[in-house]
Amino acid sequence: MFTSTQEFTALGQAQFDKAVRLSSIVLAGAERFANLQLELTRKLLDNNAKSFKALADVKDPKAFAELQTSLTQPSLDQAFGVARDIYDAAVATQTELTSFVEEQLAEGNKQLLAGLDRLSKNAPAGSDVAVSALKTFVNTSNAAFESVSKTAKKVSAEIAEASVEAASSQAKASVAAVSRKKPAASTAASA
Repeated sequence: MFTSTQEFTALGQAQFDKAVRLSSIVLAGAERFANLQLELTRKLLDNNAKSFKALADVKDPKAFAELQTSLTQPSLDQAFGVARDIYDAAVATQTELTSFVEEQLAEGNKQLLAGLDRLSKNAPAGSDVAVSALKTFVNTSNAAFESVSKTAKKVSAEIAEASVEAASSQAKASVAAVSRKKPAASTAASA
């Protein structure tokens, strides 16, 4: 399998480098999420303090209804902003991991083809047809995998983007509908 200790050592070093790179990708993703969590915690504490202060200043039911209405949209906007940030961090990490895996597959296929070349040089006469067929199979499989992978990435990104947009639009429409109903209900209650 290995013709020299240098090849074996090079393989070991390459595997170590891959493990370090994979660990770096995973840790960078965890760091993104930890930073998002810390930023969200800060914002929530600040918003809660402001909301509590505003709530303490409320003197009557009408002011309470107005406060509730005024806090709803910013809260939803913040929730959707956080969801978008989390989605973006997850996509960034997924993209890096996918790229890493694709590189490893490409490298593995390259090594497989190099091994087939060495095999064909040492194989008995007449086996070159079988080796050629095997190479063609590997190349065709790689092309099919790349095509399916690109299509799947594009479709999943489009679906995810459309889902986020639809959820945002629906929530905003719901808030707008509730906001319109509350003043009408407050007016009817005070009459």
